Amino acid sequence: MSATVELAGLGFPEALRWRDGAVWFSDMFRGRVVRWVPETAAETVLDLDHGGPEMPGGLGWLPDGDLLVVDCLDRRLLRVTGTGGSAAVSVHADLAPWFGHPANDLHVDADGTAWVGGYGFDPEGEEPRASRLLRVDPDGTVTETGTDLVFPNGCERRSDGALVVAETFADRVSVLSSDASTSLDSIELPDGSGPDGLALDGDDILVALAFAAAVARLRGDEVETLYRAEPIADGPGAGPAGCYDVAVHPTDGRIAVAIASLDEELAMRVDTGRIVLLSRAARPRR
Repeated sequence: MSATVELAGLGFPEALRWRDGAVWFSDMFRGRVVRWVPETAAETVLDLDHGGPEMPGGLGWLPDGDLLVVDCLDRRLLRVTGTGGSAAVSVHADLAPWFGHPANDLHVDADGTAWVGGYGFDPEGEEPRASRLLRVDPDGTVTETGTDLVFPNGCERRSDGALVVAETFADRVSVLSSDASTSLDSIELPDGSGPDGLALDGDDILVALAFAAAVARLRGDEVETLYRAEPIADGPGAGPAGCYDVAVHPTDGRIAVAIASLDEELAMRVDTGRIVLLSRAARPRR
């Protein structure tokens, strides 16, 4: 697949979500939540100056349209009511009693139930160890689920009710029961590929492989590479890139991919991030 549209000049885009024709995402290292209608200017909808978190993560919506934003560093789930200058930010749920390390991504069901993952360990200085998703009910009640996962990241719900979760530092995608109490299946990926964000495309799973700089389609036991990000060629951000999230438009099938420097320390300082839209016209590369 080839990139057709690009939004550049970002820090570290993550948590891509299509909603009403726009791509919503967290620019994690720039402390802002952004809405982008392709081929128009991007709009910042939440930032530090308006009550947003220093490092926003997963995004989702409650049935009434209020936005949920993971506050990664303070380990909270924030609720944003309204838009623009009139938006009000409140704490929907405090996750700190369960998370000793940063919170991360989430999935929100149609009824407003959120499923939130966290780091579970310090990737810079500790050996990987398991943690569990937190279930956050629409009223903000938090319950720990029952399945051990290694750095749970992107999470989506299949049409059969199962939860699909990327485990970044276990190099696998796991399929969980509807309440995340048990593991039903797992898809093992190449060592060091780093599955990060994911999306569902019919019966297939699309997964962003952060450390392999690729987006892959998982179909049964088959793995196809749909897209591979080229290294950043020049400038202060030059070097290897990573693919960190992927989102599929619900009706026209456009695929949004989040890309930034593979060196997160560099990405904190330099705007290496971009979002590309992929065309389905080309055949996928294996």
